[in-house]
Amino acid sequence: MDGYRPTRSAPPPASDASGFSAHILIDGRFCLDEPIGHGTAAYVWRATDLSSLQKVAVKIFSAPLGHAPQGHEAVREAAALRAVENLHVVRMISTGTISHPDTGVQTPYLVLELVRGADLRHSLPGVLEPVDTARLGAELAAGLAGVHAAGYIHRDVKPSNILVDPATGHAKITDLGIAVSVHRVGDKEPSYGSLPYMSPEQLRCAPLTSASDIYSLGLVLLECLTGVRAFDLPQGDSTAARTLRGPEIPPALPAAWRSLLSAMTSLSPRERPSAKQCRLALASLQHQHAHTAAA
Repeated sequence: MDGYRPTRSAPPPASDASGFSAHILIDGRFCLDEPIGHGTAAYVWRATDLSSLQKVAVKIFSAPLGHAPQGHEAVREAAALRAVENLHVVRMISTGTISHPDTGVQTPYLVLELVRGADLRHSLPGVLEPVDTARLGAELAAGLAGVHAAGYIHRDVKPSNILVDPATGHAKITDLGIAVSVHRVGDKEPSYGSLPYMSPEQLRCAPLTSASDIYSLGLVLLECLTGVRAFDLPQGDSTAARTLRGPEIPPALPAAWRSLLSAMTSLSPRERPSAKQCRLALASLQHQHAHTAAA
């Protein structure tokens, strides 16, 4: 599932390919301001909550005009976000449906907290310092711990699904559109996710556990430290490599990092640490790097 690509234009357009436009009022409360991004199944607008005058993000699940809205992903994401309450997961404010202005079709939407700044894919400056990677990783692991505690598996942890506030540097996990309840992991579903960050068991369409998200997070952190994707290969080669070996972890990285990343990206899900264990390990690494820098 693609991440949301920022809509670039100056000045911002009054509408986008979703068929919606600025000043449309949703639920008598949320006034659309401008489009700020889009993905394969939804368009994202900055909007104003007229009840508080706060800015929010409205995610409208509307395929380009003439195609059916992708309502199933809205239902899935809304259910997951209702269950998850965590500082490092984007918060849902409201959800519902709105009549499409051109087709009249009832189109689902989510109203989410607005995180100012770009996703990690656009904000990553090449290579991130180890102390910053450890801080970011600890927050993401805390977010995943919340997702897992609520009984869900994210299934699409990747840089474009991580929002970073430029003012604080804090991170939040977003896009739970393909998150799945642990009670449904036995159901037969296609292999969802983004190829460069999928776990070996996702590629094999095997039953998933929360350990699959840990594998993906390990690849994201490795990319932060090296500036390159671990498995940036054609689909066939990437799939074969992923199921036969772990990612190449540079020997120049500190031993504690090599040990943690090796464990997070173990071929065996049972050998991977939990999200809570990752958070503790990454917080310890952050402390060690900060102490070394101050010495």
